[in-house]
Amino acid sequence: MTDNRILKLLAKLSRKEMTRFAAFALSPYFNKHADVKAVVNYLSNVYPEFGEKNCGREVFSRILFPQKKYDQARLAVIFTYTFRLLRQFLILEQAKSEHLFDENTLFLRAIRQRDAFHLFSNSLEKNNGGGRQRAGKKDAEGKTTNHSQPFESAHFEKRFKKLGELDAHATLLGRHQLNYLSEKQAWLDAFYLSEKLRDACELLQRSKVMKVEFAEDPMLSFAHQAVSNHTGTYSRYPSVLIYAHIYHMLKTNDAVNYEPTLKVVEANEQQLSKQEVQSIYNHLQNFCIAQINQGNHDFMKELFGLYRKQLSKELLLADGKLPEWHFKNIVTVGLRLEEFEWVRAFLEKYRFFLKGDVAENAYSYNLAAWHYHQRQYPQVLDLLLKIEYTDLRYNLDAKSMLLRTYYDQQEEEAMFALCEAFKQFIKRNRKLTDFQRKGYFNLLKFARKAFKLKLSKDYVAPAKWQRDFEKLTVEMAGAETVFNKTWLEDKMAELNPAHPA
Repeated sequence: MTDNRILKLLAKLSRKEMTRFAAFALSPYFNKHADVKAVVNYLSNVYPEFGEKNCGREVFSRILFPQKKYDQARLAVIFTYTFRLLRQFLILEQAKSEHLFDENTLFLRAIRQRDAFHLFSNSLEKNNGGGRQRAGKKDAEGKTTNHSQPFESAHFEKRFKKLGELDAHATLLGRHQLNYLSEKQAWLDAFYLSEKLRDACELLQRSKVMKVEFAEDPMLSFAHQAVSNHTGTYSRYPSVLIYAHIYHMLKTNDAVNYEPTLKVVEANEQQLSKQEVQSIYNHLQNFCIAQINQGNHDFMKELFGLYRKQLSKELLLADGKLPEWHFKNIVTVGLRLEEFEWVRAFLEKYRFFLKGDVAENAYSYNLAAWHYHQRQYPQVLDLLLKIEYTDLRYNLDAKSMLLRTYYDQQEEEAMFALCEAFKQFIKRNRKLTDFQRKGYFNLLKFARKAFKLKLSKDYVAPAKWQRDFEKLTVEMAGAETVFNKTWLEDKMAELNPAHPA
């Protein structure tokens, strides 16, 4: 019984949601089934303890059929009705949370369909000054615009449906006019452009990750050109303006377009939902990372600035928690910029924002990374021992850090033993992708060769050592996929400062 889909779904609700569902189920407007009311009321009382002790078949049998024998068929029917009610409740709750109900528009439609609009003719005055076009500001092209609420693409349907209803209402009252219908067209255009450009940004981003060509359709070019040629007209719709800039930035892959795009985002983000702003900053982050990977290391500071800005606005939090990989990425970027004091403060503050099941591993690994950059190697080794290697990513990252630590400490035996064990681990682990295998194999190969150069520098003829050094430099430069490549290049530069890698 504890495997029942209702119990599994109810376990995902918060206490507040469970209480609201109970109130919903006990309302005679939504549910008149007495047995269903009894089940929901009981489940609300025992929430969240839905184990066999509280929710076995015998328990529900005693609640529902105290004077009768256990009836599996009847119990199944009751639970089916209960699930349908739960489904209806969740749909309504989700619709409310996404602001899909425009009460004013629905009321206008209801009274019009019931031929009662004449009783509420003042609704037009309340909505748009009796249907008269309100004076607005002139845009960059000299056109007067009717500035209403800022455009939010998630609510587009509510906007243009309301305008359509107001136009129908006005027409039935004999008030023929153009402004409602023309404004509706403007919102329809804005919605189309926003969605078109948003999806185009995502397609561009995915095509780069998947290394496949993104075939543009003709309408995309028209959409981008329309916004570019009529910036003033579309300045009232923040998402249109923002996605047009992001699309151009991603399409050209030109660093010069980053700053203008960031300025447009910062000037308009307050008018968008948190979810949409998170998506927009994700595009900015990915652009910075792409620039860094192309060798434009100035974007490391830009990426760090984006992370700090998102932290200050709580844009990186999901249900009040900071995802562990955001935690790791922020630490990594901060350490590469040598923001050691800031990173240590971040570690101690945001460790409490990590989910409980990953918090210890994430904190230990990233604190070890901080100590590594401080050259405090004993602390690094102690912290790496605390990590549970049930997670493949932590396993790989910890082994890579251990490799760097042994290299820096010049632990010859431990270094070569780890390289061999790491190599076998990569070969045998079927969860690794070919890309990961290649990246780690190259890391091990080049780390071993660099380490041998380090050990032999004082014992090999300078000319031969220099030839081996240059050969390895060329080999590393030609390799497509090398994990920890920046670290390897730093180690090569340390080996031969006169001829840096």
